[in-house]
Amino acid sequence: MRETVHFLKVTVLLGLTVLVLAARCEGGREESTVPRIVTTTDVFEDGYPAEKAIDRLAHLGYEGIDMGFDYWVFDGSPFLADNYIDWARGLRKHADEVGIPYTHAHAPGEADDDQWVERSIEATAVLGAKYLVIHPIFKSADEVIEDKSEFIAINAEAIKKWLPLAKQRGVVLLSENILWGASSDPRIIASLVKEVDSPYFGWCFDVGHAWCFGYSPDIVKECGVVPLSIHIQDNHGNGDEHLIPGDGTIDFDVFVSALKESGYRGDCVLEAHHQSLYAPDEERDGILARLLEVARDLRW
Repeated sequence: MRETVHFLKVTVLLGLTVLVLAARCEGGREESTVPRIVTTTDVFEDGYPAEKAIDRLAHLGYEGIDMGFDYWVFDGSPFLADNYIDWARGLRKHADEVGIPYTHAHAPGEADDDQWVERSIEATAVLGAKYLVIHPIFKSADEVIEDKSEFIAINAEAIKKWLPLAKQRGVVLLSENILWGASSDPRIIASLVKEVDSPYFGWCFDVGHAWCFGYSPDIVKECGVVPLSIHIQDNHGNGDEHLIPGDGTIDFDVFVSALKESGYRGDCVLEAHHQSLYAPDEERDGILARLLEVARDLRW
C-alpha cells in the first residue's frame, strides 16, 4: 500500500512538472517572463556580414536579433539569390551555435510587394524568428492614403493574401505605424488588425514614428489591441532619427507605464540604429554597449 501511494505521488508530481513546462513553452520554445533585449541588424550597414553581426551582438550581451531584410536588397545580396534559403539556414545554425536567436525580422517594401513579402516570410521561418514586420501600403495611385476606411480595406486585402503562407510557416505578420497619412496613426493600425482578425496577424507599435506626429507613448492604451511587438527608438519630434532612448525627447517612463497597462508581454525590440550605423566601425561596440545598458534600465 505504501509503495502504491508513493507511486501515485511521483506520478502527480511528474504530471504537474509537465504541465508547468508546457505552460512556459510556445511552439517548442520556452517563454521568459523577462523580455529579451533584441536589436535590429540595421545597426550595421547594408551587406555587413550576417555571421559577424551574430558574433558581435552575442558578445556584447544582446539576447535576440531582429533581421533587417530591408538592408539586404542590393546587387549580389544572398537574400536575393536563388539559394537564399540555404543562406538563412546557415545563419540559423550559426546563431544557434553562438546562443543568440533570431526573434524578429523586417521585410523590405510594403504589404503588396509580392517578391519581398514571400521571400521574407520563407526566410524568417528558416531563421526561426516568430514575427515579421511588413510596412502597410500607404499610397494608392501615387497619392498618400489619408482615409481610414480606404487604408484598412487596401491593407486587409493585401495581408489576407499572405495568411495561408504565414500559417504554414509559423510566422506572425505584423503591420506597424509608419510616417505617411493614415499609416501614422497607431489606432488605425490596430483597427486593421481587428479587421483582418487572424492569429497570424498583429501589429508593432513604433514609439518613435508615433512621436514624429505628436502622439504620446500612452496612445498605445487607446488602441484596443495589444501590440505583439514594439520598436524602441527616440527622436526630437520632428524627424525619424532612430536615436538611443534618452537622446531625444520621448518620455520613456510614460512609454513603459503605458506598455504595462496595455498588457504588452513581448520582447524589448530596439530600432535605435542610426548612431551605430553612421559611426566608424571601431566606435560601434561602444555605442551598442550603451544602447544595451539603456535597454536594461528601460526593461519592464
